[in-house]
Amino acid sequence: MQCRFPFGTVHGFVWILSYSRYLYARFYPAQSMEFFLAGHLEAFGEIGGVAHRGRYDNLKSVVIRRQPQTVFNSQFMDFARHFGFSVYLCTPGRANEKGRVERVIRDREGFLMTNAFRDLEDLNRQFARWRAERNGRVHRSTGKPPSVLLPEERLKPLPAIPYRPYRLKMAAISATGFVQLETNRYSVPSFCANRLSSLLIYPDRIEIVVDGKKIAAHRRSFARNHTIEHPSHREKLLQCTPAFKRERILQLMCRMDKAIEAFVQKAGAEGEEPATVACELFRLLKGRARESLVSAVREASAPGIYKTVYIANLLEPSARQPNPVYPQDPKLPGITYEGRKLENYDELL
Repeated sequence: MQCRFPFGTVHGFVWILSYSRYLYARFYPAQSMEFFLAGHLEAFGEIGGVAHRGRYDNLKSVVIRRQPQTVFNSQFMDFARHFGFSVYLCTPGRANEKGRVERVIRDREGFLMTNAFRDLEDLNRQFARWRAERNGRVHRSTGKPPSVLLPEERLKPLPAIPYRPYRLKMAAISATGFVQLETNRYSVPSFCANRLSSLLIYPDRIEIVVDGKKIAAHRRSFARNHTIEHPSHREKLLQCTPAFKRERILQLMCRMDKAIEAFVQKAGAEGEEPATVACELFRLLKGRARESLVSAVREASAPGIYKTVYIANLLEPSARQPNPVYPQDPKLPGITYEGRKLENYDELL
């Protein structure tokens, strides 16, 4: 189900247990395989197991075609084998085979029409409350609430090895060191320019792989026509253009996150050179995840501390060694004393 809101288009995922009628459902920003798999994983995690068989409508995420011969989606079949459940397809044109889902979709439309939402997160938060109330009400077919019948479900245990919900896509790296996904561009190290890469597209992030090695990872953006660039990916370019190195680093760091841009501006207002602050932050970024630096910058900004040395201490706490203690009298280390025999302590017993 696709719904349009002022904050964008969302797509619904519905999953119901046939015995207890327990419902799991939520909304995602796109309708693609990674979100379809993520919906299953979240449902399995909530109920604490896996149903023995899954009944599905004829959607492309499960079956590629039905005629003249049924061809299943290979990635979903791999997912089903991993969790050990069989797949049953509804007969085309037989609405009675999916009546439970159709009723939920109708009720969900009523929920969407009678509530207002700020964004996707707020929508899912309110929808989770609505779903909890529904699972707690007596079902007209079973005579009991789904949440009460859920422990009676005969579920398969979850496998010990987790499943990674990603969609694979091939992408060419541009001459300027970017790959494009949907309408956004994501940076890779400059030395990988003009090569072919594999994109592992997760619901919340993307990983870029070249020759079997992960060379970059970014938080996934659902905005349009954005450029997501990691400053360290431009290290080779900076070496080639030393005259503009400081200005380029300042530009890259400020574009990386709003918190870093605000930190550099605040430090500049306190008398620091913005380019110098950006270069120090760039140095601290090497060998670390982008999220680690951003988290440290936000932590320092909260009490109004705009010093890169404070950021360094947050990122490198082990580098701060306590001051060694020296005796004021240099003769003290050479003091000797007369030992005592153990018999001297007998009187204390």
